[in-house]
Amino acid sequence: MKQLFCILTLSLSFSTSQGQILNASFENGSNPDLSNWKWTCSAISFNNAPAGGGNWCIKVYGGNTQGCFPGYAYQKIPSITNGQTFILSGWAFAQTAPPIGLYFGKINNGVVTLQSGDTTSSTSWAHLSIQTSYTLSAGDTALVVLDGGLAGGPVQGYGYFDLINLQQVTGTNSPEQKQSFKISPNPFNYQTTLQTDNLLINATLLVVNGFGQTVKQIENISGQTVTFFRDNLASGLYFVRLTEKNKFIAEDKLVIID
Repeated sequence: MKQLFCILTLSLSFSTSQGQILNASFENGSNPDLSNWKWTCSAISFNNAPAGGGNWCIKVYGGNTQGCFPGYAYQKIPSITNGQTFILSGWAFAQTAPPIGLYFGKINNGVVTLQSGDTTSSTSWAHLSIQTSYTLSAGDTALVVLDGGLAGGPVQGYGYFDLINLQQVTGTNSPEQKQSFKISPNPFNYQTTLQTDNLLINATLLVVNGFGQTVKQIENISGQTVTFFRDNLASGLYFVRLTEKNKFIAEDKLVIID
């Protein structure tokens, strides 16, 4: 595998552990699969997915004021304890105007409670991401929650979700340290360029696929501009994550095409 060539030499450091979400792509091979997920109203497989997401996603029925409410799909993460910080991300789109969302949550005696999350009203696939700590008390079990939204009256809206990823932040990452960066061209075939807003010193770049697996890691980056070569990566959707001094800097999507 070729090494990343830096126009300006850079360096980053990111400390995470693999997220514990099971069946985050909602399919098994090319077949739909909703195993390991539960829901409060209803959820079905839907033949649509973001770039790199395969063929299927989950369609979550939203709540309504004259029927089932709230409309959630969720997965228990019993290994998580109070105060652990995670980055939760995924792809979603909404059928109707009320926003849908991806949330940290908890369940106790069958009652689901939402914590922090990210929402969208987009009617096409949009990337959602949030970093925060779980707040859990005795009897609570941590959740990842997919909120299908709320529609008035008997009419239900729907939320569509795919490629849900949860990774623990084990360093002293701080969301206040975020900065933005640009990737151009994106999508790309052979190479692309990453441009950061501010100068980076001793940073690390991680390339993560839609299943949360790190497929490339580049360390010792300094500067603002990096030329990224595809090498032998398959076409599809990836996430580029930057850290500096064990602090989370930025995340963006990267799409490779043939």
